[in-house]
Amino acid sequence: MSEPVTLYQLRLSSNNIKIRIALNYKGIPFERVDVDPQDRSDVVKVSGQPLTPVLVHGDRVMFDSASILRYVDANFREGPRLFTSDYDGMKTIEKWETWARTELVQAFYIVMGQFRSPVGERNPAESKRATDMLHEMTGKIEAQLEKTAWLAGDTMTAADITAAPLVNPAIVTPEQAGNDPRLKFYTENIRLGDGRERTREWVKKVMAYDRP
Repeated sequence: MSEPVTLYQLRLSSNNIKIRIALNYKGIPFERVDVDPQDRSDVVKVSGQPLTPVLVHGDRVMFDSASILRYVDANFREGPRLFTSDYDGMKTIEKWETWARTELVQAFYIVMGQFRSPVGERNPAESKRATDMLHEMTGKIEAQLEKTAWLAGDTMTAADITAAPLVNPAIVTPEQAGNDPRLKFYTENIRLGDGRERTREWVKKVMAYDRP
């Protein structure tokens, strides 16, 4: 489809990252519009609501990252698929998506809560709790990657694209974080521990599609 594609995004949000990964993975050219989190008027104007990501494709507008993944895969059939025509395979992908969005994300909610708290009210025990939670959660990923190359089989799908950006902050290096205060806080407060080598390499493979 030759109509232009535009992504309204918050650059560091995992929901936005996964759409960039999906578009790059499928080889779809797109324009990025960075949204000011303090002024979302442009997003409201284009989509009628304030949340990102928002995808504009010609005269069609989509919001909600899971919905955008489905729209992209249904309307851009060339290139690799994010989903599958197999019923059982589709259910597997959806189970991983749901698990990532409802359970895996909890560790990062804890860290984000600490980041947003006044410095004097931050509790190091909460960072440890988040790291322990992430270690437990990624045990499920590690076990799956012992059996298959990707979460839902032999190719990257929406399952991987949804889950990997949630783990990525725990493997970001100080050099990669640079001067970004949120990423720097992650490097100091939540890390992917030992025994997660497959998970670490899997995250890097997925995130390689988040190109500038």
